[in-house]
Amino acid sequence: MSIDKLRMGTNGGTAKNLPGAKIPRRLQRYPGGKWPRGGALLAVLVVLGACGGGNSAGTEENTNPAAGTAGPAQSAGENAPHGQALYWRTVEENNGPYIVDGAGHRAPLRRYRRIILSSPGAVEVLYMIGAEAAIAALTSGRDPIWPEEKTALLPTVGNTARPNLEAIVAQKPDLIIGNAMNAALIEDLSSRGYTVLVHNTGSLGDIFNSAVLLGALTGKEAEARRLVSEKETQLEALKAELQSDPPNLRGAFLYSVNPIMAFTSQSLAGEILDILGVTNIAAGLNAAQPILSPEYILAENPDFLFGAMSITKPEDILGADSVIAKTRAGRERNIRIVPSSLFLRSSPRIVDSLLELSGEIKKYAKPGI
Repeated sequence: MSIDKLRMGTNGGTAKNLPGAKIPRRLQRYPGGKWPRGGALLAVLVVLGACGGGNSAGTEENTNPAAGTAGPAQSAGENAPHGQALYWRTVEENNGPYIVDGAGHRAPLRRYRRIILSSPGAVEVLYMIGAEAAIAALTSGRDPIWPEEKTALLPTVGNTARPNLEAIVAQKPDLIIGNAMNAALIEDLSSRGYTVLVHNTGSLGDIFNSAVLLGALTGKEAEARRLVSEKETQLEALKAELQSDPPNLRGAFLYSVNPIMAFTSQSLAGEILDILGVTNIAAGLNAAQPILSPEYILAENPDFLFGAMSITKPEDILGADSVIAKTRAGRERNIRIVPSSLFLRSSPRIVDSLLELSGEIKKYAKPGI
């Protein structure tokens, strides 16, 4: 990889103080040696504070279906899903290794002990690798963060969409992990001397990559690599099972019913359908947020439909248009609402959701196939 491809700035991708940067060998790839296919979804900001020592964990991911498309840093690099670069990269400068994100922010790659988080996925990762002692605080949101019985006891620093600046500063954090809704606040923190990183987990590859780097940032890199290796093994076993006994189904992940809109293949939800061996009826559509017309739905005749985000009950999908009842999904009521937190959360726990959805998919298998 060309080193110049790793040089980017905070505002648009120009070079920024990365003389002779190179990728540290130990962090070039996650365990397993290759990245799963993926799409771009879920822009999650990760901000690393250079001052003091507080830490807080956050709540909701950005679930904008169009979010997570290639940013300044995503035009560079290899080992990326669908030809895009991984959002978090490591570079090595004269004074040591740094993490550089897709927005051009950079932070020293070292152990942090007081972390503030506004990213539920990052919180989950820290608990999964035994690094929860590094969490000082988090933000609050609609949904509880796993493991709920433990995260509910942590201090909070405001709402996920609008964290409280004074509360963050009072925690004296040495690392802050935020989300895309906090962009203005993150720039404010940067101007106050805090180092900021933007973390985009729009694919399984990005999720695994960020898990390893979160381990490196908390002194738990070995544990993070074991976790990723375990989840990768589970994924490979699932793929092998589905290859030997493919479901031969057509379906879609809907996120809106007015109008009816579905995730394309260039999304994390699309990647999930691909792994499950399902033909995504929205895969061939060109728009980033395609609207499925009644004629198109009837012609595609999906075997099942998953609903998420703004869709809260199967009746929402059935009532969206009379054509739904004419499809196999509608006639046989092969419609399920999937909690967004199960498949839009940027932690390796998404593999558990994949295994669960695989069991659900098997219920829709056509007789005699």
